[in-house]
Amino acid sequence: MTGKSFKKIPALAKGEAADEDDVRASEKESALLSRNLSPEDIQSEVARNEHHRSERFRNHFEHVAVFSLWVLAVVLLSVGLTWFWHIISPERWHWLEPDQVSRLQNVMTGGILASLAGNHMKKRLG
Repeated sequence: MTGKSFKKIPALAKGEAADEDDVRASEKESALLSRNLSPEDIQSEVARNEHHRSERFRNHFEHVAVFSLWVLAVVLLSVGLTWFWHIISPERWHWLEPDQVSRLQNVMTGGILASLAGNHMKKRLG
């Protein structure tokens, strides 16, 4: 050898298996090192990969938020149409009890759901 001393890696004990995450991490490290990248290049690639993971998570969360907003809109529209139907239709066509209609009215005029949706839209548009 040329004066370099290498660190000896101990063998696995009998019955001891390497963890899958450790194997994957070592394979990734080996792939990076085999590309002859400088430590700065490796660090920038790690930062870039972390950024992509963060962006994928944010995009996924945004899809969930948009889907939830659509579900909320459909539910509110259904509740609103039901409440409106009970206001304008004859009594014999009603299928909800007066206290149920009162609860629908409270939901529609309460403002809680409207403020939640409004805050989300304000954040997205503003």
